[in-house]
Amino acid sequence: MSDLDTEEFNQFILARKGRKAKSTLQNYKSALRIFEDYCLEYDVDPREISGREMDTFFGYLQSNVSEITAAQYLGNISQFYEWFYMDSESENPVSKLPQEFDSKSTEHKKPTLDIEQIKDLVDSAETVRAKALLSLMASTGLRLAEACQSELSCLDLEERELEVETVKTDFGDRFVYFDRKTRRLLDKYINDGYRAKYHLPDSDYIFIASNTNQYGTDAHISTDVGRRLFMKALENSSIDIEYEEYSDGRKRSIYTTHILRRTFCQNWIDKNGDIMSLRNIVGWMNLETAKHYVDDTASIDKRDRYGVTL
Repeated sequence: MSDLDTEEFNQFILARKGRKAKSTLQNYKSALRIFEDYCLEYDVDPREISGREMDTFFGYLQSNVSEITAAQYLGNISQFYEWFYMDSESENPVSKLPQEFDSKSTEHKKPTLDIEQIKDLVDSAETVRAKALLSLMASTGLRLAEACQSELSCLDLEERELEVETVKTDFGDRFVYFDRKTRRLLDKYINDGYRAKYHLPDSDYIFIASNTNQYGTDAHISTDVGRRLFMKALENSSIDIEYEEYSDGRKRSIYTTHILRRTFCQNWIDKNGDIMSLRNIVGWMNLETAKHYVDDTASIDKRDRYGVTL
């Protein structure tokens, strides 16, 4: 491949900076990197790649990464070619693949929970700390890392307000507001002696690690601990746990902590909430993310409101 190809890859990434989270950009880069490796190994010109060569690339992907990751990477390459051929009549080579190679066919499921399931999940957590953490995430749409790193000095129980440092994007600090149940749980956890049971209760972090020695002084709970608290509550609840299977036989639950954030956003949009307000609450860098929450059955007015192309 020539330097021009690498330059075009870089231009594609640059075109998406500011519109995509850092993790999404990294996913694009990983897909383009493995595509570049394939083109070098098989002497393929990416400008003139045929449907047959793209079919071979998909097989190359499946032999190097999981089935789900292969589908995601293929989708990323498809987006690259949509951008690359934006001003020409050339056909996206990914679209030449047989239907069973649809890049969306093996994406992760993106479920949400209803109100009763959220209540069941929070109530099924084994400790007051876990209940407070999960309730805070569910009522604000916080990312797990943001909830784990939240600080007492930024918390106002009376106003039910928390100032948050956004992670994953450069959105900056933002304010979120939680419901009364979350306030009761936080108040119980902080002021009724439950938080004092953990190491260094004088720390400014709301959720302190049980063993601060491995993290250092003043450490908050890790996201790994947060995930374990979530999974334990899920297992204790009456929610039926669904699994998806990787090509190598490994299974993973389709329910992760992100379901709380996704449910918050979905409920907001389903109730026709203001999109700019939602962006400011959850810390999106741009409004394009809202498209993931508006399906094909939505009204034209709603699709227009959230920027979904018909």
